[in-house]
Amino acid sequence: MALDDIPRTRPTPPGVTPPAQPLPYFHALWKLIDNPIEAWPKAVYEEPFFERGRFLYAADPAMLKDILLDRMGAFPKDWMFDRVTKPALGEGLLTAQGEHWRWQRRAAAPGFRPDNVAAMTPAMVAAAEAALGRWREMGEGARLDIATEMTAITFEVILDTMLSGGEGIDVPQAARKITDYLETLGGINVADLLQWPTWTRVAMAPRGHRAMVYLKAMVDRMVARRRNQPPRGDLVDLLMQAQDPETGQRMDDALLRDNLLTFIGAGHETTALALTWALYLLSVDPGTAERVRAEIAAVAGDETIGNGHVERLAFTRQVVQEAMRLYPSLPLMSRMCAEDTEAGGHPVKAGTFVFIPIYALHRHRRLWRDPDVFDPDRWGPEESAGRHRFAYLPFGGGPRVCIGQTFAMIEAVAVLATLVRGARLDHDPGHRIRPVMRVSMRPQGGMPMTLRLRE
Repeated sequence: MALDDIPRTRPTPPGVTPPAQPLPYFHALWKLIDNPIEAWPKAVYEEPFFERGRFLYAADPAMLKDILLDRMGAFPKDWMFDRVTKPALGEGLLTAQGEHWRWQRRAAAPGFRPDNVAAMTPAMVAAAEAALGRWREMGEGARLDIATEMTAITFEVILDTMLSGGEGIDVPQAARKITDYLETLGGINVADLLQWPTWTRVAMAPRGHRAMVYLKAMVDRMVARRRNQPPRGDLVDLLMQAQDPETGQRMDDALLRDNLLTFIGAGHETTALALTWALYLLSVDPGTAERVRAEIAAVAGDETIGNGHVERLAFTRQVVQEAMRLYPSLPLMSRMCAEDTEAGGHPVKAGTFVFIPIYALHRHRRLWRDPDVFDPDRWGPEESAGRHRFAYLPFGGGPRVCIGQTFAMIEAVAVLATLVRGARLDHDPGHRIRPVMRVSMRPQGGMPMTLRLRE
């Protein structure tokens, strides 16, 4: 059957139902703690921007271009972001500001050049093949939490490609600790709303604190080992050798740890979530799943997926893009307006909290056709041609766009193609799909699915 002959369906998967009007004050505060994306009113999905007091929700691409690019100096990261991320990630690439950020970005950039990333494709495919091997041992009809399975795959990929195998790291334990951190300290709590000292938010989440201590010690041990070993040419060596061209500064052990934790955490989490949501969407849309399998067969046949195949798996890539539109791993970014300015022609006063509601932006009524529908065809060349660059921000935008976006896309396509060719996964119709924000956006309760093996 030709790819274009496969019947096309357009399911509407579960999502957040926004309140018709802004929530009352105390209800809104509770939602900020429980699940912030459920607090955004319909206006955030329908209007270019929505203001409430000193809070501005920006969903106009022209406004976002000013905030993230043209006037980014007037919109630094805000204190709430620092409270959530800095206890674990310190002054690394994700949290640093100004020149301190710029030199770290320059230092890490060579590790993510397209040619370097392309060479990592075999390791990505090998991790997916290893997962298929485990699944075959479990047998037909096995119940899997696909969220956990994807985390295991992408964690292995980060270790094999960036950290030369990461010997001494207990992968399942480290993955659990990252989850513990995100589910506790990765959300807003009462200490944040009351602006108590940062240590109080840590003290209120002992499970998250233990996880943070474990992860920092894990990376500290790895750094200490690598300081006394010959170079291997991986990301660890690249960061160890990095030097600020203006000051001559090198990364001390603490800053090296902050950056490695950033790449280990953010580097596997976002791709694992994109794959989790993509596999769920394929399970509710058998026609699209069959189109993906047909494309893989046409492009790769029985060969192991390689980078040359990944480049030609256009429709499979569109499925990943659509999964990241409907369920972006990073559903919200925030900034603090530092000076009286404007964005998209709209005046913004100093001290305004600026929220970039990526989940709502990706489902905005003015920007997308049938915004709640799963339709990978919207990423075909014709429909994509006129789309504003700042209407789709799964990796952020502007100079601070995710340094690993090319890595993540190649990995997601390579792993998805490998898994879809080897197995079919049926979603659990009794499991409620609820996207929950804990820095990243996870499916509450994981993603239980039933394994159907393919020859």
